[in-house]
Amino acid sequence: MIQSKNTQQLTREELKHVLSVARGDGEIDILIKNVKVMDLVNGGINESAIAIAGKTIAGTGLEYLDQKAKRTIDAKGAVAVPGFIDGHLHIESSMMHPFEFERLTLPLGTTTAICDPHEITNVMGDKGFSWFLRCSELMKQNLFVQVSSCVPALPGFETNGGPFPLEKMKAYKSHPNVLGLAEMMNFPGVINAFDEVLDKVEEFQEMNLDGHCPLVQGKALNAYIAAGIQNCHETITQEEGREKLSKGMALIIREGSVAKNLKTLAPLVNDFNSCQCLLCTDDRNPYEIFNEGHINYLVKKMINEIGIEPHVAYRLSSYSAAKHFGLKRLGLIAPGRQADIVLLSDYKNVEISEVFMKGLPVKEHKIEESLKENLEKSKPPIENTMKRSPLSPTEIKFEFSKGTYNVIEIVKDEIITNHLKVKYDGTKFESDDIRKICVIERYGKGVKPALGLVKGSGLSSGAIASSVAHDSHNIIVIGADESDMTIAANKLIEMGGGFCVVKDGKVTASLALPIAGLLSLETAEVLTEGIIELKKACKEVDVHLNEPFIQMAFLALPVIPSLKITDKGLVDVTKFEFIDLKD
Repeated sequence: MIQSKNTQQLTREELKHVLSVARGDGEIDILIKNVKVMDLVNGGINESAIAIAGKTIAGTGLEYLDQKAKRTIDAKGAVAVPGFIDGHLHIESSMMHPFEFERLTLPLGTTTAICDPHEITNVMGDKGFSWFLRCSELMKQNLFVQVSSCVPALPGFETNGGPFPLEKMKAYKSHPNVLGLAEMMNFPGVINAFDEVLDKVEEFQEMNLDGHCPLVQGKALNAYIAAGIQNCHETITQEEGREKLSKGMALIIREGSVAKNLKTLAPLVNDFNSCQCLLCTDDRNPYEIFNEGHINYLVKKMINEIGIEPHVAYRLSSYSAAKHFGLKRLGLIAPGRQADIVLLSDYKNVEISEVFMKGLPVKEHKIEESLKENLEKSKPPIENTMKRSPLSPTEIKFEFSKGTYNVIEIVKDEIITNHLKVKYDGTKFESDDIRKICVIERYGKGVKPALGLVKGSGLSSGAIASSVAHDSHNIIVIGADESDMTIAANKLIEMGGGFCVVKDGKVTASLALPIAGLLSLETAEVLTEGIIELKKACKEVDVHLNEPFIQMAFLALPVIPSLKITDKGLVDVTKFEFIDLKD
């Protein structure tokens, strides 16, 4: 594994202090006593002490109990594990800005996150990407920002807001918080050796190359891996996961708000291959983080519902990810590692008693107190990115005639979809629960609304709409009534982006996302209350999806099989070509 240039390096002065404490003649800054350390290399749990020098673990072992310390903390028998690492996520999908994300997830033990800000980059280009890097420089949480590789996800198939060409991408390679190239979603471009795609792969070949290849197997998978792609978080089946592991690809097991692959893929993990497996949330909203948790929730589910041995589950949550991304000072409770430590009063149920970040208890970093100041320092790109004029009453207009129609079928708890062919007899469709779907270009290009049909939402009346529509984030609307669909779309244009529900010509719930139509400036608590109101309003129009807006957002992503819709029309993702609504 190529080591990243960012290894949480120490200055010479810091290193000398660490070494003096480690060898026994220096004063320990913080000594954690009455603690047990989970050994993620050999397995087992050992009685120990942890000596911290500055932000670094200088040593572990009972021999440090006799050494002078400025401060001693009694862990009261807690088990210490390394801080959790989210191996792949889009913070934008939490609807929180990075500092609010930090405030919510750091106390849950997520000390490191490896993000791809391609959502905001698709909307705002370099302006959005560079903001995330500025945030990473100000945060206490370790935030690594992979360079977004596919903006847009599939060129020519959708309209996005901001270009992010290779010349812009190259400028960020030397940033200390950049580990490599973010998920290469254009897997057909890699497999078929498109020069413009290989240019990006080649430019970042000495760094981490993140992958994205759902349901790709056999020779196509061989070609994708042969290009140097190192991991995939989009694995759907066990057979697919087993093949990827056997061919040297790291398996990033995802449990987000919609895509839930943990139950399917975790049984593949064993002692032998666990260092090649890691965890991620990808897309997880504050409602679920509040009610379930973050990486801590995934670990708990692995241990208690799937039966994974605790040391293996915790290895996936930290050590495996650190090794994979070349973060040699993260991922273990061991000498020389950054003191990112989670103390657990109950390690099987992942009950957290204390979290240490860079050598200090999280509460001593005063993250909440400094949040507003840091947000202002980061200079967030607050501007209206809705460039489209309000829709006229006739712009969303469906006309059906006898025949067969191509229909997107939602697959519950997955971001893949099925491609159905459904007959219309002149008065009704032969299948139930078929509703209208529309994607409306929002960047002022004058593109006519793209019309489609969708099955599986449960919606019986009204409309639901969102400016979060992966990855180009045009306006997406599902509705039973064209007038309500128009009202919903116009509400988003008026708000500058967000979510809304319309019933009988009235907006019954809405949530504004003023940063790029993706992120809020509100607290996670306020966002959660807004999500609760949206969920309630969705039920009033009979939407039965657990996370309707997140599920709907992926209906526009033309790199996930099988049938999707962008602002330019219906996309057959198995053939990567546009198709007509009527077959």
